[in-house]
This record gives sequence, structure tokens and C-alpha cells, in this order.
Amino acid sequence: SEIKQIKEINLQMSREANNLTNALKGESKTQGIWGEMILERVLENSGLKAGESYKREVSLEHESDNSRYRPDVIVYLPDRREIIIDAKTSLRAYEQYISTEREEQKQDFADQHLISIRKHIRELSDKDYTGLKGVETLDFIFMFVPVESALLMAMEHDAALFDFAFKKNVILVGPTTLMVALRAVENTWKQEQQQHNAQEIAKRAGLLFDKFVGFVESVNRLGKQINTIQKTYEETYGRLHTGSGSLTSQFQKLEKLGAAASKRLPEHVLREIDD
Repeated sequence: SEIKQIKEINLQMSREANNLTNALKGESKTQGIWGEMILERVLENSGLKAGESYKREVSLEHESDNSRYRPDVIVYLPDRREIIIDAKTSLRAYEQYISTEREEQKQDFADQHLISIRKHIRELSDKDYTGLKGVETLDFIFMFVPVESALLMAMEHDAALFDFAFKKNVILVGPTTLMVALRAVENTWKQEQQQHNAQEIAKRAGLLFDKFVGFVESVNRLGKQINTIQKTYEETYGRLHTGSGSLTSQFQKLEKLGAAASKRLPEHVLREIDD
């Protein structure tokens, strides 16, 4: 089932997150590489098609000053809507938080972690992605935190953090919540495709029905024409063969009077004359 698949993916991403936690102790570049790997894994398992439902690091020009922007991911939704995913959250303070065993330092590093996250939320909100050429209607910016525990810790220490971000059209997501959100996007595309297919079926059914009605009308016209031809045939046949005044009767009388002929009329025709 889909729930089981999501659980398995989450376990796999949790193992990678542990590797990322270890990578946090290294340089910022190493942190970024691991974060990108986890984001890529989430995208791969979301069911969305790369290059169609989403694109990575597309260079876009801002309409206000022609400056260039390169969002980490643009996710495309039906009705020409988009979601941008940002994966540049710094986890340096979080690494220090999990590394120290001194409680007084833990609180300091937790505060620094929250300050860093709130700062990045403001930066994303101020970037004005809505002015990018090629972005039609921006729903939200997903601020991706590649370590689930780093996001949970921040929200535990600051209950208003999620609401603060939401008011700025920024949604805080970890690997699990991003996966759920992208699966929802995939289902939206499936429903859109099904609706499109239903409309196409209805359109083709309408065309087929119109063809069928036209065929029935043609058959009816053909039937009327056949009836007319049948009546005309019967009238013509009667004038030719039936009764003493018919053409056949007149020719038979000529034959009896001595007209030379090498052929005779069929017996069934002669019987009709007699009748």
C-alpha cells in the first residue's frame, strides 16, 4: 500500500539523515551535498516526473530588475500554479546543539538555530519569487529542512514558528512532510488527468453519437427511397404484365394473329395475363 511504501521511504531517509547528522560536523559544503541528496531522494520517490511535474535549479529572470534567480526546485500544479522548494537552510547551530552535552550551551545553540531559521524565512519571503518570469501563481515556498529532528526541535522551542512562516507564505517541511505534500501533488495531477480523460471520452462519445444519428437518418432515407422504388416497380410491372390491357397482353394477341417471333414469353408471365 501507499502508506507502507511511505514508511519504507521514511526509514531509508532516516538512515540518510543520520549520515547527514554526521556530515553536519564537517564543512558547510558537505552539509549542502547531503541535504541535496535527501531532497533528491524525496523527489524521486514522490511519484512526480522530473522535467514535467517539477524542475531543478531553473534559472529565471525577475521582471523588476532582470536579476537572475535559481530556485532549488519548482513544483508545477494544475491550473498554472507553482510551489518553490528551497533547500538552503543552515544547520550549523543545530550541529552544535546536538554535539554539546552542557545544558547552558544547548539553550544558546537552540536559540541560534531558531534565529537562523527565522532569518531564512524572512529572506525567502523578501525574495519576491512571484515576480519571476515563468512563475504564474506561486502558492507557497517550501523551506526544506533535511534533518527531521532539526525541524522538530525548532518547533518545540518556538511554538509560534510554523505560524510565523505560514503568514509569510513559507511552509516548513522536513523529509516526511515534504514527501506527503508531494504525494498530494501527484494525486492532484492524477485527478487532473482522469478529469481530462473523462472530458475527452465525453467529447468522443458525443462525436460518435452524432455519427450514429447521421447513420440512422441515412438508413431511414434509404428505406424511404427503397419503398418508393418498390412502389414504382410494382406500378411499372403492372402496366407491363397485368391484365388484358397490359403491354404483354397486347403483344401476345399480336403473336396469336400470326406475328413471327423466335422467342416466347415465360410461363409465369402468361399466367399473370390470364389472371
